[in-house]
Amino acid sequence: MINVPYVFHLTRMMYENTTLKGFILLGFSEYPDFQVLLFFSFLIAYSLCILENIFLMVLVCLNSQLHTPMYFFLCNLSFLDICLTTLIQPKFLLTFLNMRSISFHECMGQLYLYIALQSLEYLLLTVMSYDRYVSICNPLHYNLILNNKVCVILSAVTWLISLIDPAPIMRLLTKLPFCKSHEIDHLFCDSVPLLNLSCGSITTVGITILIEVLVLPVPAFSFTLYSYTSIISVILKIQSAKGRLKAFSTCSSHLTVVSMLYLTLTCIYFVPPSSNSSSNNSKTVSLLNIILIPILNPVLYSLRNKEVKNAFIKLKKHKRISTN
Repeated sequence: MINVPYVFHLTRMMYENTTLKGFILLGFSEYPDFQVLLFFSFLIAYSLCILENIFLMVLVCLNSQLHTPMYFFLCNLSFLDICLTTLIQPKFLLTFLNMRSISFHECMGQLYLYIALQSLEYLLLTVMSYDRYVSICNPLHYNLILNNKVCVILSAVTWLISLIDPAPIMRLLTKLPFCKSHEIDHLFCDSVPLLNLSCGSITTVGITILIEVLVLPVPAFSFTLYSYTSIISVILKIQSAKGRLKAFSTCSSHLTVVSMLYLTLTCIYFVPPSSNSSSNNSKTVSLLNIILIPILNPVLYSLRNKEVKNAFIKLKKHKRISTN
């Protein structure tokens, strides 16, 4: 006969033990011979990401020609990329130095901020798609529709929503008993690896996550899709090939970033487990999301944008004149 009070007490003790001990982030511990090489590789990638995004933000601030809605939201995106990679990378780098432990509260805090920043990213990209939609589909009223006040309000609302978004999931996750293992076979504290460690019922958490997806990411993606469908429709109506190319070039960088983000998120959270050969696949895709995309964002917006190139050339000339 099962002793219910004893089982309850044992579960409680396991939960408290997990809370006190925290977790172990395995990272890429399966490659013991490459820890030093991987450490310096990811350290260089982290440094590159920070420098690129800071440079882009400074360039936009110093050049008055870039004080437009598009670059205002781009600065928001660069700041977001800095926050996202700084949230994950330092702790991830420590795993290569055999410093893998993370406390329960630190893990939950990291997960909360990660969900919030991910929500912010696709909300910002949705707002940026609206910016491109107005610019191409309604150019005569662009400055009227997206004036400074509207841009600030849109930015503030996206930040506010993203900070509130993780609350229901985190409320349920922090109450789960994690007694299967203390080892998180991932690069950071993500929801899926954590749920795999729980020995309690995760049905409610799963339903909550599904509701969150239906409430925020799906409408954001739908609106972005509608915006670009309208944009492409307008571009195709332009008679000259040069005009079509010029119109498409103004939104091609953003379209590339959006495609990469939603593709990686789909691979991480929506590909069935049977489709993944191992946990390494999940780690690799996560690397694209937390390292590669933050590095590529400023590169894509710079190399494929004449305004940014011209601003950089102007800044270099101004430096030479001031030096002489």
